[in-house]
Amino acid sequence: MNKLDLDGPLWRFALEFYALPGVAEACLTLQDEAHIDVIQLLTAIYADLILRQPLSSKDVAKLGRQTAEWRRATVLPLRDIRRFLKPERDGFPEERHLLREKVKAAELLAEQIQLALTERWLSRRQPGQGLPTREVFALIMKGDVPGQPRSERMIGIAISTLEIAIGALNREASAMRHMPGTLD
Repeated sequence: MNKLDLDGPLWRFALEFYALPGVAEACLTLQDEAHIDVIQLLTAIYADLILRQPLSSKDVAKLGRQTAEWRRATVLPLRDIRRFLKPERDGFPEERHLLREKVKAAELLAEQIQLALTERWLSRRQPGQGLPTREVFALIMKGDVPGQPRSERMIGIAISTLEIAIGALNREASAMRHMPGTLD
């Protein structure tokens, strides 16, 4: 297997998009309330917005399978450990915060690797007729964990926040394309 590009375009896009107002909170809400893989959402947004190759329903299914084993074996266990170490607990030393920060860094690296694996998959896929972003979101959310409680209101607000951020990026990209001296 070839070495992954951990700082590739999808990683850089994810960092920039995640830093937009309200996006981090929306992503965490969808992660916690809808039990979805936020990396799939970011990938769908990137494919549509940046690559101009929206995902199809088949792509969404393949995307879910693409990194499922990696996510289950690394990202989710590290996230569980990080969350376990957050609150004060009887018998746990103060130094648990140091361990939590190291686990948090490992979790971020595991997500970065997942994004690089996903970017590799994106570069090899045959783009076809894609779906609108909201439909892709709905397909990704169908893969959530059945029986888990969720707040539909919070999920709706989070999705709306992401759509606002996507709209802002679309307007920005459109303005850049129409500036004098830029290529169309």
